[in-house]
Amino acid sequence: MTLTLSLAQLDPTTADIDGNTALVRDAYDRAAAAGADVVVFPEMVVTGYCILDLVEDDTFVDRNRTALEEIAAQTGETAAVVGFVDRAGERRYNAAAVCQHGEIRGVARKVLLPNYRYFDDERYFEPGETVEPIDVSVDGESYSLGVSVCEDMWDADYDRRPVRELADAGADLVVNLNASPFEVGKRTERARVIREHVAATGVPLVYVNTAGAADVGRNVIVFDGDSLAVDATGALVARGAQFDADLLTVAFEDGVGRHVAGGVAGDDGPLVPSAEPVEPERRERELFEALAFGLREYARKTGFETVIEPVSGGVDSSLGLAICAEALGPENVVAYNLPSAVNTETTKGIAAELAENLGVDYRVVPVQSAYDALLDTYESHVGTVSRSVAKENVYARVRGLLMMLVSNDSGGLLVTNGNETEMALGYVTLYGDACGGLSILGDLSKRDVYDVAAYVNERAGREVIPEAVFEIPPSAELSADQVDPFDYDVVSPVVSDLLEDRQSPAEIVARFERGELDETRYRPDSDGRTVDDKLDAEAFADVVYDTYRRMKRNTFKRVQTPPVVAVSARAFGTDFREPIINGWDGE
Repeated sequence: MTLTLSLAQLDPTTADIDGNTALVRDAYDRAAAAGADVVVFPEMVVTGYCILDLVEDDTFVDRNRTALEEIAAQTGETAAVVGFVDRAGERRYNAAAVCQHGEIRGVARKVLLPNYRYFDDERYFEPGETVEPIDVSVDGESYSLGVSVCEDMWDADYDRRPVRELADAGADLVVNLNASPFEVGKRTERARVIREHVAATGVPLVYVNTAGAADVGRNVIVFDGDSLAVDATGALVARGAQFDADLLTVAFEDGVGRHVAGGVAGDDGPLVPSAEPVEPERRERELFEALAFGLREYARKTGFETVIEPVSGGVDSSLGLAICAEALGPENVVAYNLPSAVNTETTKGIAAELAENLGVDYRVVPVQSAYDALLDTYESHVGTVSRSVAKENVYARVRGLLMMLVSNDSGGLLVTNGNETEMALGYVTLYGDACGGLSILGDLSKRDVYDVAAYVNERAGREVIPEAVFEIPPSAELSADQVDPFDYDVVSPVVSDLLEDRQSPAEIVARFERGELDETRYRPDSDGRTVDDKLDAEAFADVVYDTYRRMKRNTFKRVQTPPVVAVSARAFGTDFREPIINGWDGE
């Protein structure tokens, strides 16, 4: 028997049940017209995955069930596997319904409920208990479909193995519905896990993922699509587009698959089935495209048509502007340079050249007079400002005030450019350069910012970001001749170790002493010097503990800054839940 199956890699909008239902029905019609026997949709496609406490709203959940029934009523010979929220009294389930011939033939409930990072399934849902295949009719014969949901495939740390239970129960093919967040290298890991299941069961596995963005309050989550189909031999027979919706079709006969249509094409046409390892994509490309996709999706789904980007002439805002232009198109981006008396002609020139290279609307608003007026008011009514850092921060806050005024007046989305390293160190000004509606670089280390900025030029085949950006020392330019007081080649990977890998300061120091630091993070600087060349064990320990203390001391800033687009294994925000009151010194 041949089974033709379509993977509907859709982009649902959080809580837009009517809109999401329309997406499902449209994709179903297209798949059915193309001859699909079964079309599989993503996890919770009816509601969107990140609905948070909306799952407690009975009216909302009941409407999602009604929408599912409307979808089921539309089905004919082509079966549909649709993610939705199931309800039994007060109990909610993350579930998938198999619909065919105008009815719901069966429901599979998610068994394994994640409770880590920004996943709160245990808070909202009850686990499914029984795992049984659901039969669908294919050319008058019965075909046993094993339906699983997201974490049910990622079972290494659980006592149950739902995918293998489905295979043991006689499933001819397993489908896995997902809302799986992006992080660099995730596609390689997905393929590895899928192939492990196939090797253990001998049953093909089809993985269908959401392509879009949603949020959990403090983080904007990018779902990258990249759906996969692996046949019983372990061959990859289809792969969906990354960072875009897609509808791809595969056919299985006796467990062996072939690519039919849609998805990623190879150099010579459709993807050729291959049992070779799925190679990781280039890190810089994935990061740039993920951030642009996340910004585009966030702006579209929240109703922003334009974006406002303050540009200083430094590397962060240069990359930020390039991402904005890629995400919304240069015609929908307004760049503002806000110079003061301490800004150099070099950085002002870089900002102007960058905006011209990208083709965006560029405006200059000097801030010195506003700065002087504010200080004069303060000193006339309060007293002399005694701390230099307080004066410096006035520059940043005047800029933040002006940019928020522009945002309020124009209706544009103001983005902020603080990167992960600076956010950790507290090297941003609260209510100043931290103002905005979205943090697009808050999950990139300072090293990543430089790498991705260089990729922008490589990708374009020309100097989009002026070369001077990579040559000048990083500076906030809040005082004359100011230079950032950190060796980012050392501090940046330390922050990543603390945040993304959750290594303790003591563990990082011990790894240094054993020569086991991650060489992909602790790379030589522009002069070829390694961290070992620059620091001995004592000096390195001082840097690590100083970084940890700064990170702890500046938690209060991070909890007040805009949502961060998450692209790493762990991001500031909901993904990293840190107390402001914290007496632990790391030792």
